[in-house]
Amino acid sequence: MGTSGSYGGSGTADWQEAHEAFDALPGSTPSDTGPGDLPDAAEGQQHLLDHLLDALSTALQKDDADRGRPTAAGYPLSALLASPGGGGGGGGGGGTQTPTGRAGAGSRRQVLKGSARGAAAIAGAYALRSGDAARLQELGLDLAELRRLGPRAQIARILQAVLGDAGHPDEAALRKAATRWVKAVLLDAEPPAMQEGLRGLVIEWIYELSLVELGSQKAQGNLSAQGAIRKQRWLRSWLERRLKRLIIPDMRRMPVGEFSATAAKVTGEALRMLRARRS
Repeated sequence: MGTSGSYGGSGTADWQEAHEAFDALPGSTPSDTGPGDLPDAAEGQQHLLDHLLDALSTALQKDDADRGRPTAAGYPLSALLASPGGGGGGGGGGGTQTPTGRAGAGSRRQVLKGSARGAAAIAGAYALRSGDAARLQELGLDLAELRRLGPRAQIARILQAVLGDAGHPDEAALRKAATRWVKAVLLDAEPPAMQEGLRGLVIEWIYELSLVELGSQKAQGNLSAQGAIRKQRWLRSWLERRLKRLIIPDMRRMPVGEFSATAAKVTGEALRMLRARRS
């Protein structure tokens, strides 16, 4: 399930509560609505979904290296990129990269910093779409070089320059979350507004990171693939509903570093919103 692979799971009491809340969601039945929709009965089960989001956000806040609140100094852009300095504008096109994300079982989870890194990739996509060479240069990327590539190669180059290789399930989750919105910016006929793109990244990152744990070896193994997919869709749908009023500032003139810092702050606020259970 999700992006966890053979990941064992954190095994903390907070994650155990999240596992139990996920298990408590009703299983699939023939009377359920179509894929991606909440079943009619969910109106009477909203408390189960709210309890799940509360448990997930609590566990993620406690796991986070910054405990769900960005440091006062923020994250320097150089600390977010997989290849600091950009190799003279190559943008990750070769050479040895310095990993900046989670690596190994003993490393701390980077919830807010991960969001900032994903946002840097999205900022690069917006810069390429608008022809903003200066913002691309902040990421060590060259506008002219990128314009010589096809769309798929452009996406791969931006993601590799910012995120590097995914050597941990959390990193695979971040790449998956960022890829969805980098593609939307570069491939859609009309790119999403920056506020929409950032909100989408935050929701997708929380969702994918949650699946890393919910699909770990510490999750119960008696759920069918169809049942797991249905519950995942309910989780994503409810996340979108709960965070649709998440306030996103105007980001159109922000340099990449500020765009990334804003993503970290918004993610922290999103986690706090999800902990406010509805009665």
